[in-house]
Amino acid sequence: MQSKKLAVVTISLLIIGMSLPIITAENTGGESGPELEVGLYPCIGNGLSGYSLEIAVKNIGDTTAHNVTLTDLSIEGMVLYNNRETEWNRDVEPGTTLLGYPESLFLGFGRFTATMTVTCDEGVIATGTGNGLIIGALIFVP
Repeated sequence: MQSKKLAVVTISLLIIGMSLPIITAENTGGESGPELEVGLYPCIGNGLSGYSLEIAVKNIGDTTAHNVTLTDLSIEGMVLYNNRETEWNRDVEPGTTLLGYPESLFLGFGRFTATMTVTCDEGVIATGTGNGLIIGALIFVP
């Protein structure tokens, strides 16, 4: 008699277990995180002031990038500069662009190519380049 009860309970549990849906963890929101594009924004700047090169950081991802930081700025050409790490402490929403300035003085003569690397709190690292012309302290980015 007990073996019949055990068999009925076992079969019932198997039927119930087979009828339950299988649950798996997946990202159903479709969000991939922030994704950054970096370049120079067209401008005319003064290399002696804090407003010289405008660096454009656009978030083409799905989520906000927090505390965007310029971690590296290198310039090829006849340009003297003293860049330091620049943290803009601004969030860049998806589809928007942050225009930021590096904390640096610039002096030089001729064409240059700037390479910028930025990061954010989410661990995204993005690098971009831009070209310009510097005459003394005047900077032109077409």
